[in-house]
Amino acid sequence: MFIGLLLRGLIILIFVSGSLVVGNFITRVIAFLVPSPAISDLLLWSGTVVISAVMLMGISYYYVYHGFGSQADIIRRQPNKGNKVVLTFDDGPSEIYTPQILKILEEKGAKATFFLVGKHVEQYPELTAQIAAEGHEVGNHTYGHITVPNTPSPQLTAQIMRTNLVIFQNTGSYPPYLRPPRGLYDMRMRRIAMLLGQELVLWSLSAQDWHPRATTAGVVKRVVEKAVAGDIILFHDSGSLLATEGSSRGPTVEALGPIIDGLRARGLEISTLEEFLA
Repeated sequence: MFIGLLLRGLIILIFVSGSLVVGNFITRVIAFLVPSPAISDLLLWSGTVVISAVMLMGISYYYVYHGFGSQADIIRRQPNKGNKVVLTFDDGPSEIYTPQILKILEEKGAKATFFLVGKHVEQYPELTAQIAAEGHEVGNHTYGHITVPNTPSPQLTAQIMRTNLVIFQNTGSYPPYLRPPRGLYDMRMRRIAMLLGQELVLWSLSAQDWHPRATTAGVVKRVVEKAVAGDIILFHDSGSLLATEGSSRGPTVEALGPIIDGLRARGLEISTLEEFLA
C-alpha cells in the first residue's frame, strides 16, 4: 500500500513540476517578445502559475474524454451505433430529484442508466428498487463518491464491492457497469472492473449540469445542439462539488423533457446501454 501511494504521489509531482517548468518557459518567452519594465519576477511567476494551471486542466480534460494509451476496456461512446444516444445520471439516488426524473422518463417513454452511490442506495432503498422496476439500468459509482487515484487499493476494492452488494440487495440484479466519480480512474480500477465482470463506462458529452451556475436553457442548448449519434450523455440527479449531495439539480429536471424532445426531433433515438453496447 505504501509503495502504491508513493508511486501515485511521484506521478502527481512529475505532472505538477513539469507543467510549472513549461509554464515558466512560456512566460519568459512572452516576456522576451514583449519586453516591458512592468513585467517583474512576481508577474513572471504569477503567469507561470496561470499557464501551468491551464495546462493541467487541459491534460485532465484529455484524460477524462480520451485517455492515454490503449483504451479498449473503457467505453466513452459508440460511433457505429446508428442514431442511438444514451442518457446517464450520476450520484443518485436523491429523494428530491430522482423521483422527478423518473416521472419525466416515464412520460416520455425513455430509458436511462443510473450510476448510483452506494451510501445513497442504503439511504434510499425504495428509490433504488423503483429505478430498476421501471426498466432503467443501474451502474456502480463507488460507495462514497471517492477520488479513485487517491484511494488505497484495499479501500478502492471495498468501495466497489460494497456498492455492488447493496445494489444487488435492493434490485435483485448485479450492476453490469462501473463509472469512476469525476471520470478519474487508474489501472487498478480497470483491473477491478475486468475481474468483477463490469464494463467501465465514462461519457462523451457532459450536460455540465453539475456547475453551480447551470441554467435550464444552458443545459438544453448544450445537449441538444452538441449531441451526435453514438454519444453517452452525462447528467446528475444528486451530488455537489464538494459533497456527495446537496446541490440543486432543478435545472436538470427542468431541462430533461425538452432535451428528450429535442434529441428525437433531430432523429436521435434514446437507447439503453445494453442495446447500445450489444
